[in-house]
Formats: sequence, C-alpha cells, structure tokens
Amino acid sequence: MNIIILPILFPLVAAALCLFARYSLPVQRIVSGIATHTVLGLVLFLAAGLRDGGVMTLRVGGWPGTYGIVLVLDLLSAIMLVLSALVQTATWWFCILGGMEKETELRYFHPVFLLLTAGVNWAFVTGDLFNLFVSFELILIASYVLLIKSGSPATLREGSKFVVLNVIAGVLFLTGAGLVYGLYGTLNLADLAVKLGRSQHQEMVVVIGTLFLVVFGIKAGLFPLFFWLPDAYPRAPAAVLPYFSGILTKVGVYCLYRCHTLVFRAGVDEWFQPLILAIGGATMIVGVLGALSRNSFREILSFHIVSQIGYMIFGLGLFTQNGLTGGIFYIMHHIVVKSSLFMIAACVILQTGTDRLEDLGGLMAKSPFLAGLFLFAAFSLAGLPPLSGFYGKYVLVLEGIERDQLFYVVLSVITSLLTLASMVKIWMYAFMGGDENARKAALPRPGAAWATFGLVSLAAVVLIFSGPLMNIAETAAASLMDPSIYIDAVHGPVETDVAEVRP
Repeated sequence: MNIIILPILFPLVAAALCLFARYSLPVQRIVSGIATHTVLGLVLFLAAGLRDGGVMTLRVGGWPGTYGIVLVLDLLSAIMLVLSALVQTATWWFCILGGMEKETELRYFHPVFLLLTAGVNWAFVTGDLFNLFVSFELILIASYVLLIKSGSPATLREGSKFVVLNVIAGVLFLTGAGLVYGLYGTLNLADLAVKLGRSQHQEMVVVIGTLFLVVFGIKAGLFPLFFWLPDAYPRAPAAVLPYFSGILTKVGVYCLYRCHTLVFRAGVDEWFQPLILAIGGATMIVGVLGALSRNSFREILSFHIVSQIGYMIFGLGLFTQNGLTGGIFYIMHHIVVKSSLFMIAACVILQTGTDRLEDLGGLMAKSPFLAGLFLFAAFSLAGLPPLSGFYGKYVLVLEGIERDQLFYVVLSVITSLLTLASMVKIWMYAFMGGDENARKAALPRPGAAWATFGLVSLAAVVLIFSGPLMNIAETAAASLMDPSIYIDAVHGPVETDVAEVRP
C-alpha cells in the first residue's frame, strides 16, 4: 500500500518547505504543524488497521525484494510510529507555546526536527538493512545539529563524542551489511530470515548477529556502550529533549527486537539469550546507579534512559511471547513517561534558568501544577502500582520467575527501588523547601506547562487503557515469535526453518 511511505514523505517535504520559509516563523510553524498532525492522524489510521496482527508492504518502484526498497509495516512498527508521532506532536506544541526561544525556533528548529522525525519513521518501516543504514545516518545528522545548537565548548565536546561513537557504529553496520550481502546475496530482512535459517554455517550467523547487536546496542545506549548518552543529552536544547529521550534510543531497541526475532534466530538458546539477558541486567543496574550519583535534573533522567532500556532488553532476552509482551508494553509506557519527565525538566529550566538540584527548591510552592505532573510521571517511571510502569515490570518479573531467571528478576526489583529513590531525591531538592521569594514567583510561559500536561495525560491514558494496550503488545509479540507472518507478507508463503514458538 502506497500509504506506508507517507510518514516519511510528509516530514521530508515539509522540511524542504520550511527551508524556503526560513525567514518566516509563522509559515514554518504552519507547515511543520500540518505535517506533524497529518502524520499523527495517518499512523493512528494505519495502526488501527493492524491491531489484529496484519502486515502491510510496499515495493517502491516495483523492484524485486532482493534489490529494491521494501517498506514493511506490522503491528510492532505501527506501535513505534504512533508513539513517535505522539511525542513529536507534543514537542511541537511545547516549542511553539514558549518552550523554545523564537530566534532559535526560526533559525533551524522546524526543518531539522522534521528531518529527524522522517529518519525515525523510515527506520521503523524499512524492510532491508541498506535503507536502515540510510535512516540511521539521517537521524545522526539531524540529531547532531540539534544537539550542538549552543556551540559551547562542553556541548561541542560531548557532541563530538556522540558523533564519533555513532560513526564507529556506522562503520560496523556497513561491515556487517557487507558480510551479509557477500555471503547471502541480499539485504532484505525477510530474505535473510529464510537464508540464514537454512545456512549450514550457523556460527557465522551468530558472529554477524553479534556484530549487529553491538551496532544497535550503541544506538540504544546499552551497557557498556552507553557512556555517550548521559553527558550528551543534557547538553541538547531542553525543548527537544522530550523527543530525544523518548524516541531516539528506542530506534536501537526496535532494531534489536526486529532483527533478533526475525533474522538472527540461530543460536538464541546457546548464545544470544544469555548474552542479551546479561546486557539487559547490567544496563538496568549501572544506569540506575549512575542516576543516583548525579545532581542535575536532566543528568538523572538521562541515566534513567539507560536503566529503563535494560527492562526492554530483559524482555527480549527472555525470548518468549510473554517476555516480549512485557517488553513491548514497557516500551509504550517508557516513551510517554520519559518524554513527560524531560518536558517537566524543560519547564523547570524555563522557570529557574537551571536544573542543578542544589540551586533549586520551592517549586511545589511556586507551581503546584508542575509538581503534581512530576509526581505522577515519577511514580509511573518507578513502577509503583497501579501506575503504568508497574504492569510491564510485573509481566517481566513473572516471566523471569517462570523461566528460572531469578538473578535478573532480583536486579529488576532492585532497580525499581533505586529508581524511586532517585525520583524522591529530585522531589526533595527541587520541589520542596525554598525561600519566600521562590514561593512568590510566578510560572512563566504557561503555554509550555499546558503542553506538558497534554503529554503527561498520555501517561494517564496508558494507565487507564493498560488492559487493551497489553493485548496489543501481546499480539505484536505473537507476530515476532512467528517470523513466517512477516516473511509471507513480503514474499508470499515460504518454507522456513525458524525456531518453534515457546509458550
């Protein structure tokens, strides 16, 4: 269906139009707003049509799948498109309602942000490794421009680290793609799933799969490759951090879910499952310990990006339908809640000019509205029942116990408790206390606060509709555990040698 390509084309065309209107902020806002809200409506329509687990495909130009560009949209990629569009829309409203200085917004924000979202959407629907690499490069270029906006020495230093590590990831990606094409003659994911499943050299499949695990691990911020993230993200403009924190690392997580359930299924029990479980456990605990050690609102939240990704990888490492269900639901919860927390942090910076905890205090008296939003989002992140973060963790813990992975279950529980401790730390330093002058200060730019309320409300939607959303996650997980669904949609019925689905 040609409609699949529109979430990529709309932002690209809108970005070009915004460049033509680079001296007119109202025109840029109108163009980017139309594109943003059109994409949101479109992906919601597409996701509704796939809620029962169907797959849509588009062969661009009508070329054979082995050579041409194939776009594939299943329930997992539709979920990611919807989440990306929701956060994109909330970020757009936040910026135009006072979350970003007008001069900055006029100079570069709208075209670069639209290019970034086009790259993200491209990554979610591409059906081959070459176009996945192209989408990664588009994401890298746009995110680097947004990251180094201020041009300060610290920002340039951390931005350089961000670029260098991602260039290394790109080189490794091309190396892996070259090996794959040289050995199997294709880069199409469905083709690779069939050919690697029939390969007589499964050890080579494991080697290539491990190489891509490193590549996607860098993108996702997994241990021990996460060190670029906690220092780079706090340097980005506060207004774009909700999208950075909620979506960019999830592109890497999505690729891990896609490739290691579809393409690199060989050696799951012997190699990938224990390796991914170990990486997930280390990511959880190292991330939360890093958060406890920091004294900046954004730095704490940045380390929690790392920590919470560990739960998603825990679900992948379990490699069962229930494990993937818990992981996918946790992705839904995390994207909305983490983006909300970073938007709250941006409001704090707008109000006080800093996010250093020792320089804050009295925000609850200054803005009880913002304090209430923080409490809801923080407790959701920590997984306190009955908030949304609890349900995904609950499914993962139960499945971990069922599969005798008690060590990682204990790590996940400890991580939740330490997450709560770090949220309490922010509350005590930033929202409690303060002098009388702080208590009398007014909250500037109320439009930004209301945009934040809209995003936090999505976290409430995840809570209220947790049952139906868990069912959607279960359907997506079932499709991942049966690769023939994806393969047949791309190439028609093919006899495959894929692993049996574990209940």
